Amino acid sequence: MDHAIRNTVTSIIVLLLAGACAGQPPESVPLDERLAKHGYTLGQQVKRITDYRINGWNSMDRFSVIMNVGASKNYLITVRNPCDGLRSAEHIVFSTTIGDLTDKDKLVVRGDGRYLENCYIDTIHELTRIK
Repeated sequence: MDHAIRNTVTSIIVLLLAGACAGQPPESVPLDERLAKHGYTLGQQVKRITDYRINGWNSMDRFSVIMNVGASKNYLITVRNPCDGLRSAEHIVFSTTIGDLTDKDKLVVRGDGRYLENCYIDTIHELTRIK
């Protein structure tokens, strides 16, 4: 009987470990690979987005979001700390002090937890569409 219990416990542990190793969290995949899956390459870092009109956005993970601005401009916005609400937010609001979206501003999201989360911007990069 001890042998059967030991085999069962060993099997459960092996299954749990295999499941844990099966998928990598999004943050562990290199940024250039994640951007390529969305059809972009990383461009130069900018301090601000002027005259912006957000047409859409796509959360990449807890640290970054792709913003579609105007007719054809796209930006990668990264935040300083993990922002769990980015993955499940239906809307993103910006808190800006000068009218342009800058790397000193913040995103405000309401995720699954239904509480407002402040996500302070770390960097803004232009994105180029892969042809």
